[in-house]
Amino acid sequence: MSKVELGDIFELTTEKGNKIYFQCVEVPFDTKNEVELIKVFYNLWSDTPTELKSIIKSDYFFNRFPLKSAVRKKIVTKIGNYALPEYFEVPRYYRTINFTGDAWQIVDSKTLKRETVSKLSEEHRKLSPWGMMNDTLIIELLEQGWKLETWTFDSMY
Repeated sequence: MSKVELGDIFELTTEKGNKIYFQCVEVPFDTKNEVELIKVFYNLWSDTPTELKSIIKSDYFFNRFPLKSAVRKKIVTKIGNYALPEYFEVPRYYRTINFTGDAWQIVDSKTLKRETVSKLSEEHRKLSPWGMMNDTLIIELLEQGWKLETWTFDSMY
């Protein structure tokens, strides 16, 4: 198995033949409790792009993903590496649906404190999902045209 490194770009092929790309932006130190953080690009591609820059410049969201496991099981394929910007920082805040399904929670990833909000601000709408997704959910969401800005209580799960 090849080592997963920051900036690595991976390809995930859907059953419909579309290609989804994501970039590794954080590799945890404690692999027993966390998985990699990836930047998932919304675009679906019919062919592998010739330049990695064309992937990187598109819109995206962040999510935890068991990348090392997916590489080992050949679920994803590494296509290259594109260095992260020098001052890149992973997001601190994320959002999730409140357990009652009628509000949102803003999660501080450093303190794990949660703030419940009934209506999202424009800044809240830009926050990535808290938690982890597997390849099946990523494929399903992107093939349905899911985006952070249009994420509703019933559009993800």
